[in-house]
Amino acid sequence: MGVFTKMKWGFLAVLAAGLVLSPLSTSAQSSHPLSNVQSYKIYYDSPTEAILNKMQAYDAVMIEPVFYTKSQIETIQQSGTLVYGYINTMEADNWNTALISQLEESDFFHRDGERVYYPEWDSYLTDITSEHYQQVLLAEIEKQVADKGLDGVFLDTVGNIDNEHCGSDVLDEQRAGMAVFLQEIRLQHPSLSLIQNWGFGTLSTTTYPYVDGIMWENYNHSSVAKDQWALDRMQDLKQLRRETGLEILTVSFSQKSKSQALAESHGFIHYHESSHYNAW
Repeated sequence: MGVFTKMKWGFLAVLAAGLVLSPLSTSAQSSHPLSNVQSYKIYYDSPTEAILNKMQAYDAVMIEPVFYTKSQIETIQQSGTLVYGYINTMEADNWNTALISQLEESDFFHRDGERVYYPEWDSYLTDITSEHYQQVLLAEIEKQVADKGLDGVFLDTVGNIDNEHCGSDVLDEQRAGMAVFLQEIRLQHPSLSLIQNWGFGTLSTTTYPYVDGIMWENYNHSSVAKDQWALDRMQDLKQLRRETGLEILTVSFSQKSKSQALAESHGFIHYHESSHYNAW
């Protein structure tokens, strides 16, 4: 084991013991890149010239960067639109053959000796404590986000840590692994803005010093307006926003007007998707 690996896993041990390091918390939140964002859209398919122009009407867009060139990114940004590139952090998608072909068996999370497979997405649960896996993701961010001039990274599936490991003896390790990964992004690309998807427990205990925002998908009025767990999380997020400047983005798929009104009443940045992320 090399010196760097020992240092990194020493850092993991500290985090797992309950101490969240915050040397980057000031830089992570100082510029508040999302503070002026009032509208955004998620689109994960290949763009047309018309779509590139329409994206300029939004304050921010989340895209699948493998489908875009640097020139196309510059077109979107002409009117000040922030562009975030999708990176799947806790799952490896079979469709992304260029990335999944780089992974080693130890990069996947195993339960009872088997990979954890998600048939709905055709993907596998990954192990964010794997240094090799982190390096693969960092290289992807370098190639698809930094080199193409995007403004930030949309870190999808962070919520898998809470969903898959809550109550288990590996929860703290997975959270600590995510913190190491986010710290590396900040060190290598200090100008990039970071947004994580879901993972409210992981956010409040571990990742808040490193991200500028969190997305709450399925923020549908019927699901969250009277649900005590959801109401408690809203208060938690608003408190964290007061303390750190973190922004909260919500996405609804039903009850557009009611969902939007609820989100706006809490000061959240809302987006309604009437179809799916691959349709404009």
